[in-house]
Amino acid sequence: MSKTSGKGMDSLSVANAQFCFDVFKEVSCDHTIENVLLSPLSILSALALVLFGARGNSASQIEKCEDTAVHLLIQALLSEISKSSHSQVHIASGLFAEKAHPFLPKYLDCIKLLCKLRPENLDFRTHLEEARMQINAQTENKTKGEVKELLFPSSLTSSEQLVLVNAISFRGAWKYAFQKDQTMAMAFRLDESQSKSVQMMRLQGHLKLGSITKPPGQVLELPDVEDHLSMVIILPSKDVGLGQVTKEITHEKLNNWISSGNMKDTAVVLYLPQLRLEGFPEDLAAVLAALGMVDVFDRSRANLSGIIAGGGLGVSKIIHKAMLEVNESGSEFTLTNQTIKVENPEIFNVDHPFLFFILHKETKTILFYGRVSNP
Repeated sequence: MSKTSGKGMDSLSVANAQFCFDVFKEVSCDHTIENVLLSPLSILSALALVLFGARGNSASQIEKCEDTAVHLLIQALLSEISKSSHSQVHIASGLFAEKAHPFLPKYLDCIKLLCKLRPENLDFRTHLEEARMQINAQTENKTKGEVKELLFPSSLTSSEQLVLVNAISFRGAWKYAFQKDQTMAMAFRLDESQSKSVQMMRLQGHLKLGSITKPPGQVLELPDVEDHLSMVIILPSKDVGLGQVTKEITHEKLNNWISSGNMKDTAVVLYLPQLRLEGFPEDLAAVLAALGMVDVFDRSRANLSGIIAGGGLGVSKIIHKAMLEVNESGSEFTLTNQTIKVENPEIFNVDHPFLFFILHKETKTILFYGRVSNP
């Protein structure tokens, strides 16, 4: 049994999925037609930075979003995922306080030990632009240049007290290669009346394929080259809107859809648009407040006495940005990917809006959840 197996991981997978669907529904209310991308596991890892030093109601409200028993498992799982040599995952989290509020030494020691990072004091009040650029540079460095400009000039104000940031990037390397010479322009139907031309990739191989009855559609699993992570594509029937699927999807349904009882090894030709998705840098404060995490954002009610001495301090912003790229393997992975011909294949043509998940296969933990309305 690996270190990511067992009951603790089961509880992490469930808590993470519940959090994922709750946050996604809230975010979708503000972004009804755009592409949406978020990483629930990465957001939870960032919230742990505040949870370690929150007390009283501030702590218990965060615990509703994150089970305290699992935050160490999150660190272990993210560490294992980011060490994967082929599918590249880079994560950056940071906690930054106005320089008038120094962090408690005990808190700094705890975060360094548990999360391998050091919260920092910055001068938001008189050197705001310098503070913003420092946070951006750190994020870009930790994500190996994948996430640039996390914070826009308008993202921060001089009254910030405590800013939590989190960024994650992903580039997939798949078991079966998308061949560059197979990519062609094809129509992608945006809605009943509009289509656009997209660069449609093609691959063939033996993949797990299943059907969904309510709401009607299909589900396909694309494993990465190490069988470590997988991309699960939920493709509704053409007459079913994505809104209906996102409303009805639950952790239990997703598990049923991807279960061995539903998914069968099938010869498949997959058509998938080239994807480069960047979740907009989202301040999740309002989203998390809607989910019950209220006190930590209200300086009159927040109790962060385990982070900074004295009261009257709240979290100003929680900024999350996810970046994901799925394209033809023009990289060093080409030789390791299989390219095969399949007989009598099923055609899985992702030519209209769809949902997808990037899962850690062993634990079925959701690393990314995305909605593609307009590739």
